[in-house]
Amino acid sequence: MSLVLYVHILAACAWIGGSIVLFGLGLAIRDPKVQSAVYGTIGPFYGYFETVWLLILITTGLVLGDHYGLFSMLFEGETQLDRWITWKLILVCALSIATVIHLVIAFKTHQKERSLYQKFLSRGGSMAIFILNLAILWVAMQIRSIL
Repeated sequence: MSLVLYVHILAACAWIGGSIVLFGLGLAIRDPKVQSAVYGTIGPFYGYFETVWLLILITTGLVLGDHYGLFSMLFEGETQLDRWITWKLILVCALSIATVIHLVIAFKTHQKERSLYQKFLSRGGSMAIFILNLAILWVAMQIRSIL
């Protein structure tokens, strides 16, 4: 089981690290033409790369949760661990939804002009992914401190 935990942590590093890099690029590159060129070039690779890591994260999380009996604690709310496990599941579901929305728009509009609505959803999804990543990491640290 330690190999599954190692892969889970590795996937979290790849997923969160990539998110931080892209967030930093968004802040550092102010010229819209340069942003378009950079994201247009690395976006598709990054989308596939991150999708694989997210699927690995979810799969290993399910394996670990089952192995350690954590799913029986969901929505119980009796102990601090119960509450943190429930919060982590809720945050992971929200992250997955934000990721799907962002990726659908990104792949659908790659190398095309986005509508204002698509820009709003895509950028909002990116910001949600970034914030949710940090929240999930924090909740995981709380869970680990209890275990």
